[in-house]
Amino acid sequence: MIPVKNVYYMLCYAWENTLKSEDVAFLDTEAFENIYNLLSYILIREVSKLIKSGISRGYINCTESIPIVRGKINLDNTLKEQSLIRRQIVCDFDEFSENILLNRIIKSTMDTLLACDEVDIKYKIKLKMLLRNFSNIDQIEINNVSWNRINYNRNNKKYWLIINVCKLICTGLISKEERGKNRFIKFIKDKAMAKLYEKFILNFYKYELKDVKTMSPIIKWQLDETPSDSLLPNMETDIVLERRGKQLIIDTKYYANALVKNNFSETKKLISSNLYQVFAYVKNTEYDGEVSGMLLYPTVDYDLNQKYKMSGNDIYVKTVNLGEDFQRIKSRLLNIADIILYG
Repeated sequence: MIPVKNVYYMLCYAWENTLKSEDVAFLDTEAFENIYNLLSYILIREVSKLIKSGISRGYINCTESIPIVRGKINLDNTLKEQSLIRRQIVCDFDEFSENILLNRIIKSTMDTLLACDEVDIKYKIKLKMLLRNFSNIDQIEINNVSWNRINYNRNNKKYWLIINVCKLICTGLISKEERGKNRFIKFIKDKAMAKLYEKFILNFYKYELKDVKTMSPIIKWQLDETPSDSLLPNMETDIVLERRGKQLIIDTKYYANALVKNNFSETKKLISSNLYQVFAYVKNTEYDGEVSGMLLYPTVDYDLNQKYKMSGNDIYVKTVNLGEDFQRIKSRLLNIADIILYG
């Protein structure tokens, strides 16, 4: 299992070092026994800052039966509800309110943490105190939130880190049971952890390798003719490093095992579909230079340092041990980048 301290550092990079701007000495002074306490601490700290700077407001759509016309008259609902009998009329109007989506997500996430047995009482007390500032804000069904549709601008950018913490808690650590209750799991789900791992590696190289172009572009298929359909999948890369005529395409794979047994043998092999994928990236990139590819797996109990020559390109399979001290993880990732730096 990945140490909680290492998850914190991964969050630092994944969220573009936002967390590192603070004094991280608390990692040594606070005994974070589980991921819930760590994320609760971060949420409490960031929401406290938000309250001091002022909770954002925005225009929300309201439909209400009122005695005077406001906004646009909703004739259908007025007749359906027989509002005229009560000398009222149903109107659709915009109201400038704190009850916006971002604030509703924060309130619902903090309420969810209060029901989690894994969260220490000292953090629950602080969460309850913060919730007093959200009394005019409604709950939201977290499972219905379209996280990818949340847009940020200069007016709400202070919410970016907080909402990412809420997303990780709600999509990576909580499962909904049939009776409407939440089930709290002991560690982040693989799907959420895979996304965190990918973002961590991408932003690690962006931050640590200033003279290397780091990006995650979409590679177009090198087709002999334009197809009449749109069925080909997009080749969305995880990380691409470029420097001085060299390109390294890294595909991160958050799997429990990088090696698997087939149906007819006990011998472990690399996962073929992963190799096919990175090979397709390498062969379809339009980069005019030396191109190589890499599969990068996390591991806590073994290492891979494989290199294969395929149709003129180098294909690497490597691992990074997320169970080690973070300084060793950092050194490992920098050593991997030597491929693009020194060849």
